[in-house]
Amino acid sequence: MQPPSVEILEKRLRGRGTDKEEDILARLKQAEKEIEYSKTPGVHDKIIVNDDLEKAWAEFKAFCVPDDA
Repeated sequence: MQPPSVEILEKRLRGRGTDKEEDILARLKQAEKEIEYSKTPGVHDKIIVNDDLEKAWAEFKAFCVPDDA
């Protein structure tokens, strides 16, 4: 799963109030790289954007669990 944007990820990380500033900056830098890499065709079978938990979970479940399971 990926966040809707780096800005929203930053807001989520800061909202937790559990990480040091340098840790937040390192995570954001890594997230930018990973989001950019995810745009490479054929790299991932599915990208689920975590903008709505229920929707993301349903999309994940539909992708990972076959209908006949």
